[in-house]
Amino acid sequence: PMVHLRKAPVRGLTICLGMGASFRSMASWDIRTTAVELVPSVVKLFPFYFDDANEILNGHERKADIIIDDGRRYLDRTDQMFDVIVVDPPPPISAAASSLLYSTEFYQSVKRRLRKTGILQVWTPGGDLKDLAAVTKSLRESFSFVRQFFSIEGWGCHFLASESPIPKLDAKELAG
Repeated sequence: PMVHLRKAPVRGLTICLGMGASFRSMASWDIRTTAVELVPSVVKLFPFYFDDANEILNGHERKADIIIDDGRRYLDRTDQMFDVIVVDPPPPISAAASSLLYSTEFYQSVKRRLRKTGILQVWTPGGDLKDLAAVTKSLRESFSFVRQFFSIEGWGCHFLASESPIPKLDAKELAG
């Protein structure tokens, strides 16, 4: 989602740390990066998946941190504004803790913390057509602009959503 922003990002948020790939990717942009993870034991596994995890979290210009909290509760309590918010929930999409991250109520909390030109990126890790239709409907009801991309190897869909137009970039622009 970062390449689709009209200006350089300053602050990003990842909700659901998981392996840490989205959080690590965001941190590579050298911006202030926060991850919110509900389950404390998940955070302990970040260094298992990435050799540079401790460097990201403890570097001399520490710009990345992980907070143990519920994603929506964090959004409702923080006063920070974000250029990008990435929601990377674990499968299955219908799990109680995950399914709430696809609701219009959750997206209203996201919109309060997302800059006007900011972008929300949501991953849906599969599910049936009814699940995908429900996620799509919630996003379309919540944001003025929504784009969908199918994951490689059939691993669900990625959505970009914003209150501002999302540029359609070709491969050369994305690589640049």
